[in-house]
Amino acid sequence: MMEKNKKLMKKLKTIFPFISAIGVFFLASNSPMWKQMVENEIKSIPVKEFK
Repeated sequence: MMEKNKKLMKKLKTIFPFISAIGVFFLASNSPMWKQMVENEIKSIPVKEFK
């Protein structure tokens, strides 16, 4: 049983950075600051085209 747990921990250690990156991205995309930033970027693109 202990050997199985050690293998599982090794797998988790290799996968964890990916999981945390996805988690951070998911939290960021839900935050109001992120939404405001995206809206500002979308608004600023047409302005550049008109100049």
